[in-house]
Amino acid sequence: MIDFQYAGVTSDGKPCQGSVRAPNADSARLRLIGQGITPVRISGGVGDVERNPEASRSTELKRKDILLFSREMAHLKQANMPLDRALAMLKETADNERLKSFIARVEEGVRGGKSLYQSLAPFESDLGRQYLVLVRAGETSGALHVVLKELTVQLEAEDKLRSYVISSMTYPVILLVVAVLSVVLLLAFVVPQFREIFDSMGEALPYSTQLVVRFSDLIRARWMELLLGLTTVLFLFSRWAATPAGRMHIDQLLLGIPLLGPVLKNLQFAMYFRTFGILLQRGIPMVDALKIAIDTLTNTVLRKDLEPLVDTVKTGKRLSSGFDVRYFHKTSTPQLIRVAEETGQLDATLLALADRHEEEGRRTMTRVLAAMEPLIIILLGLVVAFIIISILGGVLAINDTI
Repeated sequence: MIDFQYAGVTSDGKPCQGSVRAPNADSARLRLIGQGITPVRISGGVGDVERNPEASRSTELKRKDILLFSREMAHLKQANMPLDRALAMLKETADNERLKSFIARVEEGVRGGKSLYQSLAPFESDLGRQYLVLVRAGETSGALHVVLKELTVQLEAEDKLRSYVISSMTYPVILLVVAVLSVVLLLAFVVPQFREIFDSMGEALPYSTQLVVRFSDLIRARWMELLLGLTTVLFLFSRWAATPAGRMHIDQLLLGIPLLGPVLKNLQFAMYFRTFGILLQRGIPMVDALKIAIDTLTNTVLRKDLEPLVDTVKTGKRLSSGFDVRYFHKTSTPQLIRVAEETGQLDATLLALADRHEEEGRRTMTRVLAAMEPLIIILLGLVVAFIIISILGGVLAINDTI
């Protein structure tokens, strides 16, 4: 056994520190989590362990696995089946080795005397902090099956929203790819058919025809260099986008795009408010709920703007006073939250705000897609028309010369 020194945050948001005896750093972290302490740093033994270290494992869960596990566990726990028996049954009926391995690891922890929350902790990177915190709240309150049902509903709603976004963007993306390929094929294979005819005219060709011919020659002669250059640019861009500064610039740019920016903001806020409201409903302290809700924001600009809410609540100020930021100061959100704080209906108001932002995001996305499809078709038509007219202009110029 080793003495580990730790610094962490209690369930009510207060900082704490001390020591805990455990055979290794992972066990020390699990013991602290079981005591209601979120470890920020654990030191001692061979090395230091940062918050939320990812346990070494060979399986990586997919969202459909998590959804299936949550749904089936909710049904079995509602039938008052013991936790170990429920896990054993789920392991037998698992439809893939990845899910079976995950359930086996969880079952091993439960049979070793750990709670479901402690057994799921090594999979935090797949499940998310919100999932684990709600499971802990369900076990503490004796309403685990209710919490698992809520998690199932939320996961289904998130999958539905994600599927809606993907299906909505599929056709415009395909249309854009076809448009680009059509232009490339015209320049690479159609225009060269007139090359010998146009060569005899020299500078007498119209400027638009000369421009199209030069682009065609460039694509045919330098296609490998162009492809390599495009690949290099994309690679460097991806590396830059992975840096904090690059990610911040890209997220800021996305929020500033007309029509698309409001869609991103509304969908992000919908996820944020829904997570915040569900956590408060299950009795999670507001500071912890705020921290977990902020983790759901994938846009770094929005996350940076909303992070000060945690300090606002810690200092004893009203939550509504912290929502007077650039995204909400011209909306009714601060007033609604202030009224909800006074009436004790904060969780219900947050869930209503989530529904409002999601609906607004869907409506705006519908308008964006309705405008994007004809816009791509019009741009494609203009480019193709320019190429064809340029070719015809060159042919007519030859006829005039003859």
